[in-house]
Amino acid sequence: MKRLFIYVISVFLAGMYSCSKKELVSHYERPDWLKGNVWEVLDNRKEFSIFLNGVERAGFKEILNGKTIVSVFAPKDQVFLNYLRNRNLTSIEQIPVNELKKIMGYHLIYYSYDKSRLMNYQPQGSQNVQPAFAGLYYKHRTRSQDSITEEIDVTDGKLKKVYHKDRFVPILSTTHFQTKGIDAKQNYEYFFGPGSWAGENGFAVSNAGITEYDIPADNGYVYVVDQVIAPLPTVYERLAHSTSYKDFLSVYDRFRNFTYDEQASLNYAAPGDSLYLVNHGTLPAIASEWSYNGEAGIPDYADLGNLSYKAFNVFAPNNQALSTFFNQYFKSYYPSMKDVDMLPLTMMLRNHVYAGNIVFPAEIGKNSDIKTVDGIPIVFNTQSDVGDKAIASNGVFYGLNKVLIPEAFNSVAGPVLVNPKYKIFMYMLYNSGMYKTLASRDIRYTLLIPSDEEILNTLYGDSYIFWNEGSPLVFGDEEVQIQNNDGVKVAMSQRQQELFVSDHIVYDDISSLAGTKVYRTRNPYNYIYTKNGNLYSTATYNSNESVPVTPLGGNWYNGKSYEAAQTLLGETRTIKFTLIGAETSSNPLNKYAEFSKLLAKAGMIDAGSSLSFLFGNRFILFAPDNATVLSGLAAGLIPTDKAALAEYLKSYFVSIADNSIGDYPFPGFGVQGIWNTTRRVGYNLYRQLTVVDQGTSLRLEDSDGTSIPIVDYLPQVFNDGAVYHINKLLKP
Repeated sequence: MKRLFIYVISVFLAGMYSCSKKELVSHYERPDWLKGNVWEVLDNRKEFSIFLNGVERAGFKEILNGKTIVSVFAPKDQVFLNYLRNRNLTSIEQIPVNELKKIMGYHLIYYSYDKSRLMNYQPQGSQNVQPAFAGLYYKHRTRSQDSITEEIDVTDGKLKKVYHKDRFVPILSTTHFQTKGIDAKQNYEYFFGPGSWAGENGFAVSNAGITEYDIPADNGYVYVVDQVIAPLPTVYERLAHSTSYKDFLSVYDRFRNFTYDEQASLNYAAPGDSLYLVNHGTLPAIASEWSYNGEAGIPDYADLGNLSYKAFNVFAPNNQALSTFFNQYFKSYYPSMKDVDMLPLTMMLRNHVYAGNIVFPAEIGKNSDIKTVDGIPIVFNTQSDVGDKAIASNGVFYGLNKVLIPEAFNSVAGPVLVNPKYKIFMYMLYNSGMYKTLASRDIRYTLLIPSDEEILNTLYGDSYIFWNEGSPLVFGDEEVQIQNNDGVKVAMSQRQQELFVSDHIVYDDISSLAGTKVYRTRNPYNYIYTKNGNLYSTATYNSNESVPVTPLGGNWYNGKSYEAAQTLLGETRTIKFTLIGAETSSNPLNKYAEFSKLLAKAGMIDAGSSLSFLFGNRFILFAPDNATVLSGLAAGLIPTDKAALAEYLKSYFVSIADNSIGDYPFPGFGVQGIWNTTRRVGYNLYRQLTVVDQGTSLRLEDSDGTSIPIVDYLPQVFNDGAVYHINKLLKP
């Protein structure tokens, strides 16, 4: 059309100089080969009178008359009569105008497309064809639209006017199914019924087959359809029309919110009014007519790729399935589903929506892209597990007789997600993303879970932890908080929450507290100890205070879960400053008080420069106890000169960073080797010690081969290092 227009104008300008006005008019009358606009093409065929009557009554005649370019799906009179008869109507005039606008508008799509472009629509144009996506851009914007409605926003109690965007219509081509490698007839008829597929040589438009393709007109193309195309509801509306899924929708609507639509308000609102779109918070916006609403910053109407490709595929469990789910996981802790905290509900709901391309039954369990937001494949039996299904204007709906339970519910994080006494810890797991880590089937964990009461009594750095509930009606309004240096409560950062929960995540099962054993936590250089029926964090072990734990029953597929009677944060104290007060009987390093005195005598723990020779590195200290030091002093084995003493004492310190040690040594950990101490003995040469892992104990070897047993199985671990007890001195 564009080229035709340029051609006509060019000829017209040339002719102005040589033709009279009469001759000009005669010469440029419409050529016979032009077909006329869409209205004229249909009117000339004399078999679309009902359709044209409906178009005119609905106010779309100007569009067909050439006001804009358009693609039209037109049912013949007999098809329309069958449609009216099935609705117990005798005339199209019996359909109310507002309803008629929706029906007729659903037969008109924006822009002009021939058959090949509808079979393989490419939103980026012919210069940027994506062969891997052939036919997958399947939805097209129509002229069908609902009127503005009014709804109550339960979060603030105010009445909101909701703007409804144009519906999209699915055009399902053989190219679409070929690209996916699935059978067109079988998958189409799964939704529309046996014998409904009539697109073998092209495509179907929702429920309608095409009997004549791309009839040209001046302003577009006409496609003759064998059915009146029923305006499809959104997935949300489809769910709302069925009582079997009202409980699912009720849970989904707990996240319902309204977003101000500035552009719609400017264009369509009455003076002083505001228009809103319906969303569902962090959940996919299944109530929106459009599957893209500007989330990526591009205006909604401009992102043709997302609008035509993306679908909300909702796998909705029926009421009975949700009831079974509630009874299995929440009944012991909540009176009803409406009382369950919104976080575990959002995890469950997100497990039932896939926001990718439209999903057909042959893809379930076979297309690796069809996953939950947590990366878990969505799998169910498309026959026995499905009680209802339908293609919608913004996606597709599968009604399931079971809940697709998130992995995390049956992992070691399960107790956290179902029991409200662990609410704060649950939000920390969620905010930090650690619930995904704990859902792994490849690693065994023990999760030590503190209650809300214990967390709120925890000093984290210089602040206690606080919980701000916010509005209980708005998911995401809640907040874990700490006080900043000014005493103002601020959100605990994602990293801080990750570190907090990681102190409570143990690698491997703690199946028994008997005996003595060390377990790594997720935070490097921090551990959980079990000893003689008791459990300790590194901090409580230093204070000789065990932490009572209670096993939490459940068949967790990847480990054990315990309730901990207090939080199990790593030790915040440092060796550097704890050694300064080692003479105090309550000091964790009191048994090394004499060694501390030697450090003081050598000027190595002066205030402000304690152990400065370590340059702030994490370190290991092999510390002789008081009796060993006193015995050595009496035997003259320890230098008395200050400088010599300082050099000698450096032999007891090993820098973690300088020796590239990734873990502290424990019996059975295999952390051993020849390590440089901090005592320099030449240019780039240091005195060395050898640590030997003997499986059930550790042994230290001096540079001359002298064997020095490491007395205690469990070292004392601090924020800056670990102290290992020895009862023999190193050689000077």
